[in-house]
Amino acid sequence: MRQDLENQLAVDFSVSRMTARRAVQELADEGLLLRSAGMGTFVAEPPSATLTLELPDFAQQFNFANPRYSNRVIELDTVAAASDIGSLLQLAEGAPVYYSVVVHALDAIAVQWEECFVSPALVPAYLKQNYQKVTPQAYLNWVLAPSRVEHQLRAAIPDSAITGALGQTPLSACLQITRRSWHHSRVISVSRSFVPGSSCSIGAALD
Repeated sequence: MRQDLENQLAVDFSVSRMTARRAVQELADEGLLLRSAGMGTFVAEPPSATLTLELPDFAQQFNFANPRYSNRVIELDTVAAASDIGSLLQLAEGAPVYYSVVVHALDAIAVQWEECFVSPALVPAYLKQNYQKVTPQAYLNWVLAPSRVEHQLRAAIPDSAITGALGQTPLSACLQITRRSWHHSRVISVSRSFVPGSSCSIGAALD
C-alpha cells in the first residue's frame, strides 16, 4: 500500500519513486502524515490551537513592597447585597455585606478598579483595615487563606465612574475579572475588577 502511494505520487508529480518516498518520509517526520504498518499512510489531524491569557501579575505588582505601587480607596462600607452578589456569597438578597472599592496604580497611573464584597461572618474586621498599607486581597488571603478560588473573565464596558477613575474615555472596553474565593463550603468574598483592554490579551499564540 505504501509502495502504491509512492508510485502514484511519482507519476502525479513526474519525479522518481525515490524522491516521492523521501518526501513522504519527511512529511511523516514532521508529524504531518501518520504511517501505520499494514494500514497505510494518513494525513495527521492538525494540532488544536492553545488559547493563552496574558494578564499582568497583579498579586506581585499590587504590593506595597513595590515602590511603583499606590492605591486610592474610593469606598469602604457596609451595603445591602444585591440579588446577584447575595447569590454568589450564599446570602439572602438585602443581607449586609462589607464592600470596598480600591483603584490600584503603578507609577501613579491607574491600572485596575477593584470592588470587593466580603462576608461579615467570615472576615469581621474587614472594614477596620488600612488599605493604603495592605491591599484587600492580601488581607483576605492572610486572615483566611482560601481553599478554592474561581475566576470568570468577560469583556465589558463599565460605567463612567470606572472609566473615569482608570483614565479611560467613556465606552472604553475593559476586561472584567470576577473572583470568588471559598473557605471549604463557605464563600469568603466576591470581587469584580476592571482592567483597561490595552493591558491584556486573549488568543492563540502566533508565530
